[in-house]
Amino acid sequence: MAIQKEPGQKGVSWSNIAVGGIMNMVTTLGQPLEVLKTQMAANRSQSMWTACKTVWSRGGIVGYYQGLIPWAWIEASTKGAVLVFTASEVETATLAAGINPAFAGLLGGMTGGIAQAYATMGFTTCMKTVEITRHKTASTGVKPPSTWAVFADIYRKEGLAGVNKGVNAVAVRQCTNWGSRMGFARLAETSIRKIKGKSETETLGAFDKILASTIGGALATWNQPIEVIRVEMQSMAKGAASANRPAKLTILNTLSYIYKENGIKGLYRGVTPRIGLGIWQTICMVSLADYVKIWTIMSVAPVKGTHPLLLKYLRELAANPLRTKAITTGTLCFLQEVLGSTLAGVPVKPPAKNALSVVHTLAALNIDSKALKMFIYGFLVSAPMGHYLTGTLQKAFAGKTGPAAKLGQILANSLLVSPITSAVFLASMSVINGAKTIDDIIKTVKAGFFSVLRTFFNVRVKKQLKIATAKKAAQEKVAQEKAAQEKAARELAAVQEKAVQDAANGINDHQEE
Repeated sequence: MAIQKEPGQKGVSWSNIAVGGIMNMVTTLGQPLEVLKTQMAANRSQSMWTACKTVWSRGGIVGYYQGLIPWAWIEASTKGAVLVFTASEVETATLAAGINPAFAGLLGGMTGGIAQAYATMGFTTCMKTVEITRHKTASTGVKPPSTWAVFADIYRKEGLAGVNKGVNAVAVRQCTNWGSRMGFARLAETSIRKIKGKSETETLGAFDKILASTIGGALATWNQPIEVIRVEMQSMAKGAASANRPAKLTILNTLSYIYKENGIKGLYRGVTPRIGLGIWQTICMVSLADYVKIWTIMSVAPVKGTHPLLLKYLRELAANPLRTKAITTGTLCFLQEVLGSTLAGVPVKPPAKNALSVVHTLAALNIDSKALKMFIYGFLVSAPMGHYLTGTLQKAFAGKTGPAAKLGQILANSLLVSPITSAVFLASMSVINGAKTIDDIIKTVKAGFFSVLRTFFNVRVKKQLKIATAKKAAQEKVAQEKAAQEKAARELAAVQEKAVQDAANGINDHQEE
């Protein structure tokens, strides 16, 4: 997991936070394996086929994506950031101390796993388990309470201890998970190097890296009993629990309960899908994470104070401005709608039973037609309109830098560009929200036009005026300092000239004597 530092870089490699968050989001593509693993760990009498049918009965393919949005995404991004950052720093430090790569990977993975468990996973894993339990309740025909209602009830009854129930088991699991995955993966990499006759400084090919991560991910599932204990401790389905289940669960009494109920096989229920999940996560977080960092370093020359990814984006923006703006604006509009409706608890309208499976999958991810329309608006309307209007304005005032030109640009933007963009925005939102006729669109524009303009003036125009005023003051200060420096230079030159003249006069007087 040791991601090399950039040339000349000293201290902490903060970019690993972004690498970890992004790469662990990719691992959520394995959510079906996560759901199936949890189903078998919680229902230890079920076979693999029975567990598959049970999950399918909760809504077909949608059942395999329970708890993905937002909690699995929130959990993945936060724990991935903590894992890669912590593990990379620990592994880099231990390698610098002369420790072999396998043991360095083990230490880095263990430290990163513990850090991510206590920093992020208690709350998010609880919420993800609540979401899955709600789906189970709904499948029985009983209307389940909302996710936040369940969370509030847990917090009210048990406080933070209830929210973080099982976090110690999670910490043990993550410590052994990532310690084993990274340790075994680095050990496999070392073995592959020896077989191929490569030194530690030589890089392995993509196939070799993936093979090493596959070995590491598969071997790391030896700790499946800890995962089964974690699932049992965080299970919300108390009504279906055995009478022998302890009222207050700890790691040890949960282990004893599962062993008495299901034997040694019960402690390894769900290990098959977990092997697949472990391989996928290790490939993403060990092999691909290394490649992402290397690609970042190699694709953009490092510049002090500016992140390479930002530089690459700015270069793309300069080379293909309209395309880059369209993709950026469309993506942001889409995410704004999905995250806003999800966090506000606004449910997506259930699609018809005969709708395409992709529609059901999108609905399970809390993505509806409005989110897709927002992307189209950002991509095809907002970005091109802003690009051409702002470009025209900049061309009209190109080469004009005086105060009058600045004021004219602000007024033109306020009186021409802003009214156009505001009207188009309101008209587009009315169509997205279901306006059917031209009259409906006109009414929406009239109702919100001046309110939007007023907001624009209060935020943007005032800001531009403040920037212009501050810039003018700074220019005046620079001019004053420059004038003072020139005056001081002139005075110094005069003093030096006088000194030279006095010296010359002294020499002449001496010669005359």
